[in-house]
Order: sequence, then C-alpha cells, then structure tokens
Amino acid sequence: MKFLLENIVSRINRILNCYDTLLEYEKNGCTYEEIKKELLMIKNSNEELTPLMKTLFREHPNKIQGLATLAKIFKVTFIPTLKIHLLYLKQTEVQSNGLLKIQARLAITYLNVDGCIDNLRIIRSYLK
Repeated sequence: MKFLLENIVSRINRILNCYDTLLEYEKNGCTYEEIKKELLMIKNSNEELTPLMKTLFREHPNKIQGLATLAKIFKVTFIPTLKIHLLYLKQTEVQSNGLLKIQARLAITYLNVDGCIDNLRIIRSYLK
C-alpha cells in the first residue's frame, strides 16, 4: 500500500506543480511549447492518477481512516475541457505572449472548477 500511496502523491504533485507553473505563465508569459508541455503533463498525470485512486478505494477500503470522505472529494471535472484546450492550442499554435497569458488564465480557471486543485491539495496532505 505504501507504494500505491507514493504513486498517488507523486501524480498529485505533478498536477499541482503544473498548476503553479501556469500561474507563473499567466504573470510572466510563456511559449506555446511551454504551456503545451504543462497541459499535457496535467492530462497524463490525471490519466495515471485515476486508476491509482480507484485501486486505493477498491483494495484498501478499511485501511485508511476517512476513505469515504476522500472518495467524495476525488472528482476531477476538468479533463474534458483540458482535452479541448489542448486540441485548440494544437490547431492554432498561438505565439503571441498576451494570448498565451490568456490561455494560461483559462487553464487555471477550469482546473479549479468545483475546487479540483484545492481537493487535490487536501488529498495529498491526507495521504502523506
């Protein structure tokens, strides 16, 4: 179970680090490749995280106190919007610094829909 928890926390850390990077991009600007890299990292990390969380809920329902509460807050809602955003970026390959700052702001906004980023922070703290 320790290995599973480490993998979960690792994926959550990647998502949160990318989120923090997007906050920097919104302030300071970025390149198309930089924002694309962060968004892909979020997508891939979430795709790896979801089955890990399902395994935790299925295989260890009684070993972690409060797992039912944890299951309730683990609802990632941003993936469909993230996939559309990545498709848009790929088709437009925006190069304008101002437009890329707007793209970073857009990503920050939908990543925090329904408190997803805050929930991931709570889960990470709980599992550490």
